[in-house]
Amino acid sequence: MKSGFLIGLLLLHGSASLVADALKPVLETVTRPWIGADFWANPMEDWTLDQGISKNLFSGGDRELVLLTAELVEKKGAFEIEATFTPAGKPEGAGFLGFQIGLKGEFDDYRDSAIYGSGFAAGVTAEGHLFIAGTKSEKPLVELGTSALPLKLAAVPGDGGFYRLTLSSGGAELVHPKVDASWLRGLVSFTVSSQPPNQAVVRTQRPAQVPAIHQARGGSWKCAVTGMSLAGEKVAARSERSFGPILWTQHSLEHSGKLHLTALFAPVVPGGKAVLELDGKAAAEAAIDPRSRVAAFHLEGIDTKKNHRYVVRYQNADFAGTIRREPLDKKDLNVASLSCNDSTGFPHNLLVRNVGSHKPDLIAFLGDQIYEPIGGYGLLVGADNSDYDDRTTLCYLRKYAMHGWTWRDILRDTPSITLPDDHDVFHGNIWGAGGKLADRSKDAGASAQDSGGYKMSVGFVNAVNQSQAGSLPPPVDPAPCESGISVWFTDWSYAGIDMAILGDRQFKSAPMALLPESDIRNGWPRNHDKQRPGLKTPRELDVAGAELLGKRQEGFLEKWSSAENPGTGWRLVFSATPLMVLQSIPENEFADDVVPGLKRPRPGEYPDTDIPKLDYDSNGWPQSKRDLAVKLITRAHAVHVTGDQHLGSTGQYGVSAFNDSAWWISSPAIANLWPRRWFPREGGANRREGAPKYTGEFEDGFGNRITLHAAANPYDIDREPARLYDKAVGYAILTLHRENGRISLSVWPYQSAPTNPAPDNSPYPGWPITVDPATNRRVD
Repeated sequence: MKSGFLIGLLLLHGSASLVADALKPVLETVTRPWIGADFWANPMEDWTLDQGISKNLFSGGDRELVLLTAELVEKKGAFEIEATFTPAGKPEGAGFLGFQIGLKGEFDDYRDSAIYGSGFAAGVTAEGHLFIAGTKSEKPLVELGTSALPLKLAAVPGDGGFYRLTLSSGGAELVHPKVDASWLRGLVSFTVSSQPPNQAVVRTQRPAQVPAIHQARGGSWKCAVTGMSLAGEKVAARSERSFGPILWTQHSLEHSGKLHLTALFAPVVPGGKAVLELDGKAAAEAAIDPRSRVAAFHLEGIDTKKNHRYVVRYQNADFAGTIRREPLDKKDLNVASLSCNDSTGFPHNLLVRNVGSHKPDLIAFLGDQIYEPIGGYGLLVGADNSDYDDRTTLCYLRKYAMHGWTWRDILRDTPSITLPDDHDVFHGNIWGAGGKLADRSKDAGASAQDSGGYKMSVGFVNAVNQSQAGSLPPPVDPAPCESGISVWFTDWSYAGIDMAILGDRQFKSAPMALLPESDIRNGWPRNHDKQRPGLKTPRELDVAGAELLGKRQEGFLEKWSSAENPGTGWRLVFSATPLMVLQSIPENEFADDVVPGLKRPRPGEYPDTDIPKLDYDSNGWPQSKRDLAVKLITRAHAVHVTGDQHLGSTGQYGVSAFNDSAWWISSPAIANLWPRRWFPREGGANRREGAPKYTGEFEDGFGNRITLHAAANPYDIDREPARLYDKAVGYAILTLHRENGRISLSVWPYQSAPTNPAPDNSPYPGWPITVDPATNRRVD
């Protein structure tokens, strides 16, 4: 979509345009939560567009409208910023109205700067003082109430790399004579805040770390912002950075010629419709769902032997991509698998480039596309789980938009799988219990989660399911769960790959009520030494009637695994979590809340304190149902593709004996706060020659048999930022060899790809591993 700015005289300057005259955003005269494509609202759920006027409806620290489509650049030159602020009432307590200048994030990308960027502020305090950074007028110069307050900040270059800044409002004026030019590069926001501005020292060179913006909720100051304008030689237009109203697309193409494509929208006015054009002709029309903001297109009769150019149109906006021909003649296929993104490193340019270098034929996102803290500004949850809270969903959609902002250039042309997991529906852990609603009578946290079911409303969960899994082939058993929560488990045949896609959280039983002696809290038994009277082995923690996949998915997997494979012998099962628990922590610890604080060893070191632990937030329990799932996957000669645990791994399941079942590959986290590890004090049995101590045959914490062939354990590797790289982050690649039906499995570091120079051109140690699914044997 073209930028909504009216642009004056443009002087070409590289990929941008330097602006001599004013840039003025044109806001549509409609009412909706979304301000427009030129802005990123922090946070979106606290702003609205009311007939062309942007309004902050909910107060808190630094409620911002960050301008995406223009920025201050390094070029020496004057500039001006203007806007009119109209408070909803006289402020109480601290706060300010005005501009934030030179917003820059840590990862040198405008998207990171828009969400997390800091700079310095200039405007009017709640007491009426004009201020520029740490300089403010001696006495109040402005009377604040409900009247419109025009503000203008003008900057002119001086000597020695400094600028003179003048802030004016009506007849009042404040001058800052000496601002270092290093502060005057980056994005600009229009801000209302219930917190004081940061006290940046702008007379000196901008430091590497600038105080973060305020994000707390609360306060009483709300404001409308109109008349926004930028001008000057130091301003560059960036119209290509506009975001929305069509944010990104996801799609799947079936071998039978059925196409399933979803377009993800900003929160536009409800009732709108989008059109899908295929090869230049209108092919379908779809309403934009008022909750998920998804337009879903389902077409039949697609010629899978050729590429198709598509365009999604909405009003005067469009979003284009390619439905690629089914690669049935390609010698080797690459499937990328990713999961678990806490947003450190956003927007992950290096990771996107590295994943793209494998030219994936299919990309799978297997859960936790968001975590609750990403994007900042806290989490909104409804008053109870019976009501649909649109503002809560807006909170989710803002966070999920970050996922699309990162991956949309791959997703527009690449078939994909996206599966929601616990954090996607605002759970720390989840036992879906057949889709019932959780008991929130005590709290909306661990107690509600442990009770089983979903703590968020049916409308919210269904909006999440539609926004993430809506581009999959339709569910094989589409009946909703008992509360009305939707399902997505399905099969998909594409390019010779026969896939089963499972919701392994939706039907799983909550262990708390079934194992009362264990006193389970957040999935961990607090009575760890008294879990059941007479307990001799953790296998006895199995409980009659406890479910894992649930009877509906077991029936689907039974049928799917028994059917003749229509492809080359490749079968893949996708789900969030592996069918075991690969986690060790020190023997004297009994919950994984210690994981973030565990010291990460240096390469070559091996902690001698860990033992395997049982975590009910895994698919290692209930054991009999775990065994059944493993047997069905094994009968299909399938490889199990998972994520969730933050620990990249590859190995072979065992049921009656070690090595008698299917293989799994788990992707590491994209970024995470919880770097799980596998350093059992007792090394694995029957390890391959030269293999690390943590590989080989083990029983996990629940007594399930596994043979681990490789794990991407977290180490202190002296790479910055350590909070990203020390946590063994990255992605998984499966290469499917058409000639012999074998599959090569690899887990790659975040910073690595085969096209990179050494040492960043190899997977994690221990990979690749090539298996023959027909025999369930390793063949490399």
